[in-house]
Amino acid sequence: MKKNKIFAFLLVLFLVPALCFAHVGMLNSTPAKNGFVSSSPEKVTIKMAGEVEPAFSKIEVFDENNKKVSKKTRFREKNLIMETKLKGNLSPGVYTVKWKCMSVDGHTLSEEFIFTIE
Repeated sequence: MKKNKIFAFLLVLFLVPALCFAHVGMLNSTPAKNGFVSSSPEKVTIKMAGEVEPAFSKIEVFDENNKKVSKKTRFREKNLIMETKLKGNLSPGVYTVKWKCMSVDGHTLSEEFIFTIE
């Protein structure tokens, strides 16, 4: 009986903090973070580690002059994938992807990365 109580205590001790600090983050993107592509992509897609709240989540893409070149953010696969179409055929250069999200448990996260069209 004492071993069961110790096991239960240890389980709670290690499991609860892990659940509390589990935040949604980016698993991968297309184009890849810091990646190079040979032609203008049609869209930017980000796969998240968990479900996001669409009302508080978005992707924006900017060119080297800080001009927004993306459209409205869309969500797929039970809100695990965020994507935005790009405005037209983009010229070679460095593009900045800025994204933010709110997970279903209320935690927010925002990051940015670049990709280059050669």
